[in-house]
Amino acid sequence: MEESTKYVEAKQVKKRKHRPLIVAQSPAEKIHIMIPAMCSTAIYRLRGELGLSSCGAAIQWLIHHARPHLVPAPEPPTKTKSSKTCPSRKTDSVDHDSIPKPTCMAREDVDAPVSDFPVTSPAARLPVRATVVQASTVFFDTPTTLEKAEKLIAGAAAYGSQLVVFPEAFVGGYPRCVRFDATNLTEEDDSLQRYYASAIDVPGPEVGRLAKIDGKYKVHLVMGVVERAGFYLYSTMLFFDSQGQHLGQHCKITLVASESAVWYSGGKSTLLIYETSIGKIGGLTCWDNKWPLLRTELYDKGVEIFCAPTADPGEIWKTSMTHIALEGGCFVLYANQFCRRRDYLLPPVMQH
Repeated sequence: MEESTKYVEAKQVKKRKHRPLIVAQSPAEKIHIMIPAMCSTAIYRLRGELGLSSCGAAIQWLIHHARPHLVPAPEPPTKTKSSKTCPSRKTDSVDHDSIPKPTCMAREDVDAPVSDFPVTSPAARLPVRATVVQASTVFFDTPTTLEKAEKLIAGAAAYGSQLVVFPEAFVGGYPRCVRFDATNLTEEDDSLQRYYASAIDVPGPEVGRLAKIDGKYKVHLVMGVVERAGFYLYSTMLFFDSQGQHLGQHCKITLVASESAVWYSGGKSTLLIYETSIGKIGGLTCWDNKWPLLRTELYDKGVEIFCAPTADPGEIWKTSMTHIALEGGCFVLYANQFCRRRDYLLPPVMQH
């Protein structure tokens, strides 16, 4: 019974197998395109709307407009010494540019024609080595934290990494296990004042220091910091290119209860992607990633390397990151701090 079951399954798989279509053929190159069975109805309809003689010609038309770099230029015919002509196989000769676009592409509610669809940049198809840093902040000591960051970046560069991603609030520190009671401030408990002093201005001298470190080791950098703007603090993600240029930043929008006690919610205006030599880089901080419309905006802008600094170590977070990679068709890098109890400087009231 077991053998017959295996035979039936193998037979069904064999029946579903389909032959590749040769889109272009020359003595030096063949291009094969596999067409899923679920696309057959749409291709047949497109063939009718274009008035072509075969579904293969319709597929060639699609590739000519959406991915023209896949179709090599036709080679000029070569003359032979013999005057005899050999019968050749009849093929469709299609002038793709002269064919009008079908009605499904001529609607006003379509944002762009097929020829304007984004094509993955050549840089994104090359191997990219990245380092995700899992390390703790040096709390209440921003200069030492920057020195620690430089050592970690130097180690990543020596490993050959082109991109280094740090956790959320690496510079400034994530407010975990630290007491901030604004209604009961004492001289002994100055955690809130010290935490505010550890935050950085954007732009500011610390951002300039990170840019110099980044340019020194020729890596792209995504760094989580606590940004200070007047009386407000933000969880901000900074982006740098390999030339030491600060590209921009994104302020976290979604705050949990403990974060909202010290941080302020950012705005959607900073949701950008940055085109670099290794691809289009963008991302969201921590649970900003749970909002489908924010993710969709990055997908629509063509993000290829999706960075997600976080402070969430849970299994559900890992599952969410896997889903984003599948949903967006992009690479996802998420970084969380690895902290020990001794890394947190507790105020005297909490040490008893």
